[in-house]
Amino acid sequence: MAQVTKIIDGDGHIYERDDEIHPYLDAKFQYDGLRNFAFFPTLDGWHRGSFRAQFGGEALPEVPHPDSNDWIQFLDKYGMSSTIIYPTAGLGSGFIKDKFWFTELSKGYNNFVYDKYLKASPRLKAVALLPVVDPSAAAQELRRAVKELGMVGGLLPAVGLRRPYGDAAFDPLYKEAQSLGVMLAVHGAPQQGLGFDFFESFTQGFVLEHPFSVMIQFTSMITDKVYQRYPDLKVAYLEASCGWAPYLIERIDQRLNGIATEQVRNSPIYFHAELKDKMVLNGVISAIGDERLLYASDYPHEQPHEIAEDLEHFLAREDLSQTSKQRILCDNIEAIYNMS
Repeated sequence: MAQVTKIIDGDGHIYERDDEIHPYLDAKFQYDGLRNFAFFPTLDGWHRGSFRAQFGGEALPEVPHPDSNDWIQFLDKYGMSSTIIYPTAGLGSGFIKDKFWFTELSKGYNNFVYDKYLKASPRLKAVALLPVVDPSAAAQELRRAVKELGMVGGLLPAVGLRRPYGDAAFDPLYKEAQSLGVMLAVHGAPQQGLGFDFFESFTQGFVLEHPFSVMIQFTSMITDKVYQRYPDLKVAYLEASCGWAPYLIERIDQRLNGIATEQVRNSPIYFHAELKDKMVLNGVISAIGDERLLYASDYPHEQPHEIAEDLEHFLAREDLSQTSKQRILCDNIEAIYNMS
């Protein structure tokens, strides 16, 4: 097979700020006092922006705040055709308890992303922030975001919810996503509430925060048979790598008569493939195939030079077929986001 000629970033980010979103909220929110309180809850009490001052000073790079021009320059420099934009603060939106505020904030965030990013270039795609505390409202906002704003999916924050995503309360959202033919992304980030709040090191929690949260939601959705109810529902489990997937699938199968393998085989369920993974990637491909694995840069959470090095090493790997590389870096991303 020919060399990979097209790379799509399946999960990049912006640093959405309250002052940027505020003008896009409904007129009833256009007063200064609204900004006395943060729009999004803290992810977990760790102030990630302070790490440079705490630990590295000039040794750690400045974290960028990329606008649409920055994103286009990044794509051009590193040979990517397009990206799918995810929030940062919004990854903690599962902690929002106020249904009214969550719904209005979701609309404002989505309008902001549309105006500042999606209108700037067709190479910039985005998933919608959804008020998942109210699944019916989330379904309505998903439809608006897809039909009116051209968004390509919706975010399912993996932490903070009062009930897991396997609960039938989320069926209105799943029904709408399946009807629209768009994906939902289970995405972690917060460390709190996952069983290791006692850690005094951010790094300790960081190792576990993404995989634990998506494993919890995957287990819930599989064992409560979401994909049997909605067999065409597209879901991606992101930023946790994929090494956990065969282990958890087999563990669930052993206790529930193969239901995990059945649902993963028969429904469009995808997993993040970390290009750095040396020990597990081939095993995952052997277990579940290479048609369900997605590349994600995680820019600007990850530094550009590290992203470039990861891509270079991945493309040069001799233990992976060109077909697998093509699918992970492009074809599967086009499939789940309806880009082809």
